[in-house]
Parts: sequence; C-alpha cells; structure tokens
Amino acid sequence: MKRIFFSFFLFIMISMIGLQYAQPLLIGKPMQEFYRQEYLVYWRNLTQGTFHLLLRELQPLAPAQQELRLQQLHNHFGYPISLVAADHLVLSAAERQQLNRHLIVVTNNGSLFYRIIPGTDRVITMGPILDFDISLQVHLLSWALITLLFGLMAMLWARPFWSKLRKISNAAQAFGQGDFSARAQLPQRSALAPLAGTFNDMAGRIQQLIGSHKELTRAVSHELRTPISRIRFGLEMAQSSTQELERQNYIADIGRDVDELDELVSELLVYARFDREAPKLHQEQLVLAPWLLETIRETAAALTRTTVTCLIAEQAESVRALVAPRYLGRAVSNLIINADKYAKRKIVVRLEFQEERCLIHIDDDGPGIPCADRERIFKPFVRLDGSRAKETGGHGLGLAIVKQVISLHGGTVWTEPSPLGGARFTLCW
Repeated sequence: MKRIFFSFFLFIMISMIGLQYAQPLLIGKPMQEFYRQEYLVYWRNLTQGTFHLLLRELQPLAPAQQELRLQQLHNHFGYPISLVAADHLVLSAAERQQLNRHLIVVTNNGSLFYRIIPGTDRVITMGPILDFDISLQVHLLSWALITLLFGLMAMLWARPFWSKLRKISNAAQAFGQGDFSARAQLPQRSALAPLAGTFNDMAGRIQQLIGSHKELTRAVSHELRTPISRIRFGLEMAQSSTQELERQNYIADIGRDVDELDELVSELLVYARFDREAPKLHQEQLVLAPWLLETIRETAAALTRTTVTCLIAEQAESVRALVAPRYLGRAVSNLIINADKYAKRKIVVRLEFQEERCLIHIDDDGPGIPCADRERIFKPFVRLDGSRAKETGGHGLGLAIVKQVISLHGGTVWTEPSPLGGARFTLCW
C-alpha cells in the first residue's frame, strides 16, 4: 500500500508544482497575446475615469503648480503617479502614436499607464501597479496545507484501491498454491473489475484444462489397459498353444487389438489437438448438397450393418455455406459411423435450410438415447450402458470430436428422438 500511496501522491504533487510554474508560460502569456486588444480595451476602460479626474485637476494649472498638485494627490493613491516629459519615455512607435492621439498607453502587462496632457508635452504616469504578493510564511503555509490535503485524498484513494489489488493478489496466490477454485470477487463498478475478470477467465480456463488433463489421463490409462491385457493374454496363449490353427486365431486377435490401439491413439491425437488449441480452419464456400452426398458415399464404404440414404430438402438444394470441408466431413462421418453401431437396418441423413441456418440430421432406427444422457454423451470417453454399450466398440471420443468441430464453425450439435424410432443427431450452424 505504501508504494501505491507514495507513487500516486508524488505524481499529484509534482503535477501541481509543474502546472503552477508552467501555467503562466504555457497558458497565461499565449492567452494574453491572443487577447491583447481585448486586454488593452479593458485596462483603458479601467483607468480612463482616473485619468479624466487628474486631467481636470491639472489642465487649468501652470506646469510648476501641476507638479505640486500631483504631489498633494499622490498620498491618496495606492500606487505611484508622476509627470514625465514625453521625450523621456521609452515607447514603441505604435505606443507613441497612441500617446499623441491622446489615448491611454498601456505597458508592462497592464501595470503601467501613460496619458499626455493635451496641449503640452507632459505625460501623466500611473504605476507600476504591483500585484498582491503574499509573504513567504503564508506561501509556505498554504503549500503545507495543500500537501496535507492531497496526502489525505491520496490515502482515501489508495486504501480501497490497494484492498482490491490485495483481493486479486490473494486469489492469484491461492490459485498458484493449488486452489484452482480461487477467484477474485470485485464489484462491477470497480476500476479493477476488468483485471479481476481477466484473471477469473484465465483461472477458469486453466482449471478446465487441468480437469480435462486429469480426465484424459485417467481415461487413457483405462482405455489402454484393456487391449494391452488382451494382447498379453493372446501372446501367452499363442506361445503355449500346440495347434497351428489355434495359434493363428490368437495372432489374429492380437492384430485386432493392435488395430484398436492404433485407432485409439489416432483419436486421442485428434481430440487432444482440438482440446489444446483450436486449429486454423481453411474454410471455403461450398454448395452443401453435392459435398454431403460425396461425404456419405465415402463413409458408406466403412458401414458393416446398415444402409444409409440421403434426403435433401428442396430449399437446401442450392444452399452455399462457409465451411471447412475436411473437419465438417469428419464430424458427419463420425455421426454416421456412430449410428451404424446401434441402428437396426437403416440410417437417414437429411440436409435442411431454415432461417439462415444449415441443419444436417443423422437418424437411425436403433434404441435411442435416454433423455438424461443427451448432454453427457458429448463428453470424452463417455459411453452409455445397455444397447449403446462397450460391446459396440469405440472409445467415446467420436462425439466429443464432433462437438469441437461444430463449435469451431460457430454452431451446435444435439441429440433427440428420431422419427425412425432411434436417435437423431443434428448439426446446426
């Protein structure tokens, strides 16, 4: 807090002192020059009454008597007045011309005034009129009071500011010591609220990444353990087997387990890439209908249990959309392959266009997804019990990848009951 207080206090005091001495040079003199004619008019109006009275007193008198009378009047003035020969004055050509025209001449920044007595070469001078100048003690006392006042104001400002900084600092320290739920709670009207908000967003993202990393580590260890155990068992059985056919069957099982491991690693790499940082999408304008038909044709070759058909809504036949074909094709393929695992006989893909939104529905005639699991199914390594269980294969990453892909397109994915009786997955962007 001391550092905040002194830095703010010194900044204010140095600024004030600087302005105190810079103001006459930066503002006073330039403004005076800019409004010089207005100042001259003001000073002449201010002194013309005094000069008029002096002229009335002096004009009827002889020169010697004028001097004597002016000395008598001098005691009634708070500044010097005198008579001077016009030739003895140091004036510019413009000022001397004004003097000869019987105008009041203003010099010395409005502190010294001249006016000639008509019909003579004698000039009445008034001034210099000095500004009020306070004593050194009063000057020092005023600065001491100003310093004390601004010190108090700086303290009143610094204390709540420091308190809010301490909240952010304490939250950061707690977060650094492993309390990933620590957040800086500040009022929205606080000047430090944007900083606290940025810290909280960062902390939330880090907490999410750490949680995701822990979940990924736990799930990967579990997913790898099963095929590795089967491979070890298959190797032991193949080595102890005395029949060539039986040995070949064990080797074939080992090959399938290796393929499963390879597929798992591939999906893990794709998922980790999406989860770590969003890849740069190479998007292009495509007519969706032929692109979708080609994607389905390529995916259908991998289906083992079902047939897939595609229906294009009339309003969607010529729709063009900005997409990343490779990634969106991966999402559609994942959904079709996922439907193939659970469908009884058929899968239907529909393309629709509604209210400036593109929709791709993937319907199957399988057992469907319980309402309670329709959000959870898109989390990584989540597989449902019952007919949509582990025996159908997969590692629970396909739908998580689909959600990440459509999110990168600024869209959403959800599941609901299908008109075919099974599950419907919808991509919408």
